[in-house]
Amino acid sequence: MTRRATWCLVMTLAAVGCSGGDPPETPPPGGNGELITGRERLGWDQQAPNPAELATLRYAIYIDGVRVEMTGVTCAPTPGPAGFACSGVLPPLSPGAHTLELATFVATDGVLESSRSAPFRVTVTGAAPGEQARESWTNGDAGITGDGVGLHVERLVDGLELPTDAAFAPDGRLFIAERAGRIRIVQGQLRTEAALKIDDIAPGGGLLAIALDPEFAETRHVFTLSTAIGSRGPVFRLTRYRELRGVLAQRAVLLETPAAVPSAAMRFGPDGMLYVALGGTSPDSPSSYGGKILRLQPDGRAPRDRRAGLPAISSGHLSPRALAWRPDGNLLWIADGTPDGVEWITGIRATDAIPERATWGLPSSETTSSMAFYDGSRIPEFRGDLLIASPVAQRLMRIKFGTDPLRAEFSESLLDQRVGPIRVVLTGPDGAIYFCTPTALGRLQSLITNR
Repeated sequence: MTRRATWCLVMTLAAVGCSGGDPPETPPPGGNGELITGRERLGWDQQAPNPAELATLRYAIYIDGVRVEMTGVTCAPTPGPAGFACSGVLPPLSPGAHTLELATFVATDGVLESSRSAPFRVTVTGAAPGEQARESWTNGDAGITGDGVGLHVERLVDGLELPTDAAFAPDGRLFIAERAGRIRIVQGQLRTEAALKIDDIAPGGGLLAIALDPEFAETRHVFTLSTAIGSRGPVFRLTRYRELRGVLAQRAVLLETPAAVPSAAMRFGPDGMLYVALGGTSPDSPSSYGGKILRLQPDGRAPRDRRAGLPAISSGHLSPRALAWRPDGNLLWIADGTPDGVEWITGIRATDAIPERATWGLPSSETTSSMAFYDGSRIPEFRGDLLIASPVAQRLMRIKFGTDPLRAEFSESLLDQRVGPIRVVLTGPDGAIYFCTPTALGRLQSLITNR
């Protein structure tokens, strides 16, 4: 499969057309390439014989040689002279010069990928004239909610690199997973040395999720879910480590299965079991883990109370992004979506013989990366509300449920464009809301803190 990608940068804040020309084979001599703020969408002309085949394509962007799947891709319904005009969300980029390359791929049992486009060089300035840089936010007021709660945001630590998930330990330490394969620990400040560095991360995926054993104080067990390089292509790898003095060791691989869609999530349930959601191209196939939510014992084995067949409680999940248990433990919510950017959340009453479901579509501007129910006491008005992190919309979405826990009552935006892309959200042991941007850890709480 060979595709020729032509490139342009499409501004999200102003209407700027694409030249449609081929990119230079090498950066201009002595130049730093196109100057951008990092908030742009990336545009190209995609060749395909018809819209049906176009719909099967997905896109990988290589940033300085590191592969990431492009999200939020949209394409024109009809082709122009050079192909279908497409654009996608530019992943977070650190300030400075970067080389970008684009490739198309089709996910089957493995991944069939085209050759890369010619390199295109950009220099990220961090902000357009008159704009606040995405990562330059500071402490201060964070608005008033629809039910009258005044919020305050704090910037706690800097130095993170594309966090994907986080979990608090009983002693208050925060374990943060980064896409490139590192686990960092925050204890007052960010520790310089990583607790773990995974070296065999598969291109296009990364370290996707982290979970701490509910009995962590005794077992010291930390679980990671990542994409790894297998003998026949990328695989999902569920691994257990033991933490000792801030270092993760005693590695035990609990599960490996093909990763046709490098999207997954993981959380422990109220029953002490580990729930693992894996993306898949054939989510209803009875013989594949892909597209399923698996219920596993902490040692990776199927629970003794399972019925015949796979240890799955739910199927049909294309590209799971996040899992969150309702505080009462009766409902598991999953954020899911399609490669073309359509997203939704589904609530599953997992304890039923035939799980009851309810699905709620998300606005087209949302791209979910993390999800958590607020179960703290510092903001009583938020108790039981679902918080969704959206790095593209650069906000948290708060969803309040009514008497029916499967039916959303209302939703609103928090931190809208206030701190930049939000990649991770969770409730802290102090009752505050913690979140991660691409480079920083922040905390959100009520202005009234003596409740």
